Amino acid sequence: QVDVNRFFAGLDNTTKHVMGGVYTLEGVKNVIRMAEIVAGSAQALRQRPLISMIACVISPLTIDKTYGDLLVTIARNGIPVACPAEPLCGATSPVTLAGNLLIQTVDSLMGVMLTQIANAGTPVIFGSVATSTDLRNLRYLAGSIEMGLLNAAGAQMAQFYELPFYATGGMTDSKTLDAQSGYESALTALLCALSGANFIHDAAGLMEFAMTVCYEKYVIDNEMLGMVMRAVDGIRIDDDTLAFDLIKQVGPGGNFVAARHTRRFMRSEHYQPTLSDRDSREDWEADGRKTTWQRAAEKVRELLADRKHSLPDATRQQVLATIEDIAD
Repeated sequence: QVDVNRFFAGLDNTTKHVMGGVYTLEGVKNVIRMAEIVAGSAQALRQRPLISMIACVISPLTIDKTYGDLLVTIARNGIPVACPAEPLCGATSPVTLAGNLLIQTVDSLMGVMLTQIANAGTPVIFGSVATSTDLRNLRYLAGSIEMGLLNAAGAQMAQFYELPFYATGGMTDSKTLDAQSGYESALTALLCALSGANFIHDAAGLMEFAMTVCYEKYVIDNEMLGMVMRAVDGIRIDDDTLAFDLIKQVGPGGNFVAARHTRRFMRSEHYQPTLSDRDSREDWEADGRKTTWQRAAEKVRELLADRKHSLPDATRQQVLATIEDIAD
């Protein structure tokens, strides 16, 4: 039972909201029952949903019976749902980015409309997993710059329709934690974020055309996404940050190191990395000449050693006793 196990793993290992794809009607119903137990009641779950679901539209221009039934069931239960489309340039959409954008917009809107027909007012997210295709072998590309462009454009379409947007970015087609892994992940995530996407799915940990999960990449991507969100915050312009009086006070040739203004803003204005290397060469060598991957691996070991169940024991046991097929 993939559906219940992936949601149980999420709920039992984080205190954050859990979103995931679903594949069977039975799975949807069991996941909702599990979430009701965790929330305390069916009413509590609807008032403050701690889960949401993903039901994809099949490009081009199709909602099949399986996903149609899933969407209707999710909507009738009042569970928030994302309806992303996944058109692939030259395969399931025109090869042009504009043609792909048209397909992804129509496809995702079909899902949005179906949820509202089934249950008006269902919280729903317009979405995209659109990307390009390697036409030499018809391989899905998770790290192409075109994926970033297509999802950025999708965010603009969502803003036009006044809908929240579920974007896809932050992945790589590389098989290892190399330079390609870094630039592909950062570029697509940054494009999605700066375009105003409300949610970036697959944003961390995924490699090799989204077929491989890497714990160390989760840690690296956490740092990268912190930088991305700093870029989204932009530059605050007001009297305090312009610091005109301070500049006049310090004057030509002075410095701002000891200024109270520096102490006040040095952390909030500048992203503080926890993984990146900013040491001198001498200090870096004295600490073992560790690479980004090695530092990330150390953090992974720390996190795994400190793992605790998020669910209270009584709730956890009730879920395990009530919901079948959970692999504890």
